[in-house]
Amino acid sequence: MAAAPSDWQLECTELKQRGAHLLQSGQWSDCTFLVGTEPHQMIIAGHKLILAMASPVFEAMFYGGMAERNDPIPILDVQIDAFKALLEYIYTGNINISSFDKACELCYGAKKYMLPHLVKECTRYLWSDLYPRNACRAYEFARLFEENVLMDKCIQIISTNTKEVLNDSSFEDVELNTVITVFSLDHLNVDSELDLFEAAVRYSKAMEKRNSERSSSPLVESAPPSVERQKSPEPSTSKEKVVNVESSAENSPEAVIEPCSSNSTEQTVPATSSEDAKKPKGAKEKVSARSIIEKIRFLTLTPQQFAEGPARSALLSESEAFAVLMNILSSSSDVPMPPGFSTCRVPRKQLIGGGPSCNMPTLTVDTPSPVAVEQLWAGGCARARDPALHYAPAPHHLDPGPGLRLSSVIHPASLSAMGVLEHLERHGSEVNKIYCQRAIVPHTDWLNNSVLDCSVTFMVDKNICLLGVQVPTQAPSEESAVSNSVGGYSELLYAHLLDADGARLTYTHYSSRVPYRHLLDIMFNRPIYIQRNKVYKVGVVFNKPGWYPMGTCAQQVAAESVFFNFGVGQSSDSVRDGLIRSIIFTY
Repeated sequence: MAAAPSDWQLECTELKQRGAHLLQSGQWSDCTFLVGTEPHQMIIAGHKLILAMASPVFEAMFYGGMAERNDPIPILDVQIDAFKALLEYIYTGNINISSFDKACELCYGAKKYMLPHLVKECTRYLWSDLYPRNACRAYEFARLFEENVLMDKCIQIISTNTKEVLNDSSFEDVELNTVITVFSLDHLNVDSELDLFEAAVRYSKAMEKRNSERSSSPLVESAPPSVERQKSPEPSTSKEKVVNVESSAENSPEAVIEPCSSNSTEQTVPATSSEDAKKPKGAKEKVSARSIIEKIRFLTLTPQQFAEGPARSALLSESEAFAVLMNILSSSSDVPMPPGFSTCRVPRKQLIGGGPSCNMPTLTVDTPSPVAVEQLWAGGCARARDPALHYAPAPHHLDPGPGLRLSSVIHPASLSAMGVLEHLERHGSEVNKIYCQRAIVPHTDWLNNSVLDCSVTFMVDKNICLLGVQVPTQAPSEESAVSNSVGGYSELLYAHLLDADGARLTYTHYSSRVPYRHLLDIMFNRPIYIQRNKVYKVGVVFNKPGWYPMGTCAQQVAAESVFFNFGVGQSSDSVRDGLIRSIIFTY
C-alpha cells in the first residue's frame, strides 16, 4: 500500500520555501540536466516552467521553435556547484556565494542564462574579495565578460601592489596576454625593471613546464562540435579551473599599448625571425616569452644591472644582450635595439594618480592637533603644540572633549580594525585620532560664490577605521577683516565617504562658528571599516561663500605604519582635492 502523500505545502509560508522543496525533492520535475565533465558528472532535476519564468534562455530551450529534446540535457561548461547555486537563485531568490572561484563560476552561468541581477551580485562579490593574489585572474574574468568597472579596479590593484602581484605563485598561471598587459602598464610600483624581468623568467619556466606536461600527457579524444560550441572562454588560469573553457587569441585580454614607446611592433607577438632560429638552449622558452620581454624597459637599467641580470639569461641571445647593453651605454649607439624591444628610457611611474603633485615626496607625519594654515604651509607636516591654536570641532560622540589631550587617550594598536569599531562603540572618545596629513604647495585662494565641491580618491595598505577628514577654514576677505575677522565666521558644509561604486558609506553635516585660517576636524556620523587595497572617495561640499586656501597636496603619505595613496583611478575622480588636508583614522 502506497504511503499517503505528506502535506508539505502547509509547512511553507513563503514562495521561496515552496521552490526550495521542489528543487531539493525533484517532485513534479519534467526535465533533467547532465552537469559537469567526466568523471565528475551529476544528474539534476528541474522544472521547465520555473526555469523559463526566470531565464529567456531556458524559455527558448523548452518552449521555443527548436526546443531541446535531449534527456538529460548536457551542461558541460558549468561546474556542478555553480549550476546548483544558479538553480537555487532561480527557485528561491537566494544567492549563495562563498568564494572567489564560485563567484567566477556562477557569474559565467548567470551570463549564459541571462540572469542580470545574479551577474551584478557576483561582480559585487568579486570586487569585495579582490586582492593582489587574485587581481590578475579577476582582470581576465572582467575582460572576458566586459565588466569595465571591475577591470579598472583590478588594474588599480596591480599598479599599486605590483611586487606583491608578481611574487605571488598565482602569477605563473595567468594567461600570457594578461602578463603582456601588466608589463605594458605605465604605472607599476616596482623598484626597477629587474622586478619585471625576474617575474618574466619565472613565468617562462612555468609556461615551459606546462607545455612539457601537455606534450607528454596522452591524447584525449576531441569533444563533438556541439559540445565545443557550448564551451565558454576560461575566466581563470589557475590550476583549479573555474570554468571548462578554451583559451584563444579571440577571447584573451589584449595588451595595453606602451604609452612612451613609438615602436608599433611592441603591440603584438612578432613572428619567428632568423635570430630565433639560431637560439641555443632555452630557445623554446624564449619564443613563448618573447612578447613579455619586449615590454621590459631595459634602457632604464644601469649597465651593471643589465650585465649581472638579464644579459646572463637564456631569454636573450648574445647578440640581443649586446645590442641592449650598447644602447644602455649610449643613446646614440650605432647598434639598433632588437626588433620589437622597448626603446623607452622613462622609468615606470610609481603609483596610480598623476598630476603635478605625484612627484612630491612621501611624507611620514605625526598625529597633530588642528593647526593654523600658515603654520602648515611653513612647517609642512609639523605638529602644532600651542594650545591657543586648538579649535574644538562640533560636538560628536567620537570627539575628545575640549580638555582631553590626544596623547592621554587609549591607543588601540593591538586591536583589529573590526575590533576598533567595537571599541569605539563602548568607549566613545577614548580613541587615538591619527592624522594622515598631506603636505601642501599653496596656490591662490579660491572664491566660493555659493557651493564649492572638493573630493579625492584614496587607497590604504592596511585595514583601518576612518573617523573623519580635516579641511581648512576660510581666509579672511577685506570685508570680513574690517568687520570681525577675530571672531571668525559660521561655517556650513557637508562631508561624505563613498566606495568605488559610488555607494555612500557615511556622511555628516557640519554647522558651527569657526576661526579663519585654521584646519577643522570634520567627524563622520559613524566610523567606517576601510579595507586595504580598495578605492574610496571622500568628498566635502562647502556651502558658505568666501575665500578658501587652495593648494596642491602630496599624493603619497605614510601616517605611522599606514601608507595612503591619494588620487587613484581617473583624474576626474578627484576635484580640488587640495581642500582635503587630512584623513582622520585609527586602527
